[in-house]
Amino acid sequence: MDKHFLEFWGNFLINAARGQKQIEEMSKWAEQGFTGFDELPEMFKKVYGLENLEKGTPDYAATWERALKDFSKSFKDYLDMMNMVPKDQHLSLIQKYEALKKKVAAQEETIAHLETLLYKKKIEAHGAVVENFMDLVEKQSKQFKETMDTFGRFLKSEDDKQ
Repeated sequence: MDKHFLEFWGNFLINAARGQKQIEEMSKWAEQGFTGFDELPEMFKKVYGLENLEKGTPDYAATWERALKDFSKSFKDYLDMMNMVPKDQHLSLIQKYEALKKKVAAQEETIAHLETLLYKKKIEAHGAVVENFMDLVEKQSKQFKETMDTFGRFLKSEDDKQ
């Protein structure tokens, strides 16, 4: 982590121990794009070496942007180290979660509908198989009866001959 961030953050935490108000101001300061709250920007400028630069100079703007970028990265690294996430990232994940919940619900509904259709098709196919099997049994029974009748007539004609 960058030494300026650690120094700034250490000073901030020491001062925060004196009152919760500063923590709330820190959050508001970050939400407002690091503007307002005179005490925090002054501490920030001092730690990041911006207090001696003239405000209107090109060096000031570039140094300020670099300091803000370094601070933001280090703050994110600090939150990661503490197993915390920024509020905007948390809210984004909640939105993704809710969208995925809706998608899963729609897919489950589709799956249930398709399972119902498949079950109906299986029943129809099963019914057709049973019907075809019954037709086959009926035909075979008829053929067997005809064969037996023919065989019976044949045997009767043989008996008559003797």
